[in-house]
Amino acid sequence: MKIERKGKKKTALHIVTIVVLPILCVAAIICNAFIPRGIADYYCSKIFPYVSVPMQSINMFFQYSLTENLIICLAPAAFIGLIIWSVILIKKILGHGAALYLYKSFRNLFILVLVGALIFQAMHGINYKRTHVSEYLNLTNKELTFEDYCKALRWSYLEMIEARSQLGEDYNGVAHMEESFENSATYAGLLVNAFSNEHNIPLSQNYVRAKPVSSSHYWSYTHIVGMYDMFLAEVNINTDYMSINEYPITLCHELCHAKGYASETDCNTIATLACCSSARADFRYAGYYEIFWNLYAVTEKIAKATGETVPEFVSASDMNPVIRDMSASVIYWRQIDKEVDTIKERLGIDIKETSNVVNDTFLKSNGETGLESYNVPDSIYVRYYLTYIGAADV
Repeated sequence: MKIERKGKKKTALHIVTIVVLPILCVAAIICNAFIPRGIADYYCSKIFPYVSVPMQSINMFFQYSLTENLIICLAPAAFIGLIIWSVILIKKILGHGAALYLYKSFRNLFILVLVGALIFQAMHGINYKRTHVSEYLNLTNKELTFEDYCKALRWSYLEMIEARSQLGEDYNGVAHMEESFENSATYAGLLVNAFSNEHNIPLSQNYVRAKPVSSSHYWSYTHIVGMYDMFLAEVNINTDYMSINEYPITLCHELCHAKGYASETDCNTIATLACCSSARADFRYAGYYEIFWNLYAVTEKIAKATGETVPEFVSASDMNPVIRDMSASVIYWRQIDKEVDTIKERLGIDIKETSNVVNDTFLKSNGETGLESYNVPDSIYVRYYLTYIGAADV
């Protein structure tokens, strides 16, 4: 009689576990959508730096990417594990205990998902809900005019050309970074810290070591140039082709993720403006390059709609070195796309498209606008110019 009651209690406990664990997992995955901004701001500024420092400190002692090595090791291990699990399940079905084996497998899987979801929220998810960077910049809210865009465009053009003139070139006339990966990565961390302090942006001041990825060439098939691993608190950088037009911003962008900002728009805002404030010409060049082409496209669109004329910048001779840098980047990505197309023809897998869909879905699931969230609103750059540069020139 006691044995029967004990068996019923175990069965009831198993049923409760099967029902409760998935609910807890879903709750942990979506909970950041319901966190008030005030609580998120407090967590990100006061608690996150302490939560993230243990793993960041461990990562500091490894020059290579732990994320990359973990993926390389886990992929075959997971495949072998699945085979072993299937063999054991077949044996259980032919013998006895299959139901209990499936229950334990189910339980362990959802416990793993639950722990992963909690780590994600603590290291990244909650950070999506914090106050946006633009609010800390105290930008002017005046109605923007075509003239304002032209002034900001001219500012970014002159600064871009000035920074480019200070850079060394290879035998193809393409500019290159001034220092090594390690030095540039360390500098990028100090740069975003300084920018955040100047504008009172509550960014973690923890030291974060960015890591180069050995298999960067194959990673380029996804068209991803940087990634923040929130589970290991590690910044991974694609180093297959370190385009000077993008590389400094990528470094700063991913470090912003590790320092407490999840929004792609916020990270790109900090990264771009921080690069513009840099004492290093290569970082300044990347920052102003980003702003110039962002504003140029919008200014042209406004001009066409209003009948105005955009100042001639692109056809100026000063732009020739910039065009060479752009062309080198285009050539690289065309070659990557050829390799991706070859894989698609042979295996039927479009790696780039799949990557875009996954990334877009992930961002939208966290309240972002998908891949569009990487684009900083052009008005931010114009208002930044009017607030901090144009006002000083008056």
